[in-house]
Amino acid sequence: MINKGQVIFDIEKEKFKYLHRDETKSSKKVDMTELYKRLNQTKKINFYNNTKVITFSLLFLGIFALISLKF
Repeated sequence: MINKGQVIFDIEKEKFKYLHRDETKSSKKVDMTELYKRLNQTKKINFYNNTKVITFSLLFLGIFALISLKF
């Protein structure tokens, strides 16, 4: 019976450098205050857009109802 030699990978070799963790990069932590600011701004914009759509829809339905009552 023939034994195959065990393959050993040396992590320090140049071809495996991509596996090393780069400690010089800054950590990818999320700034919660900035995240909350963006979330609140998005909520405000969505609220105003929804309010405009509802207002114009009700205005259009009111005008349409008045025109239909006159004829």
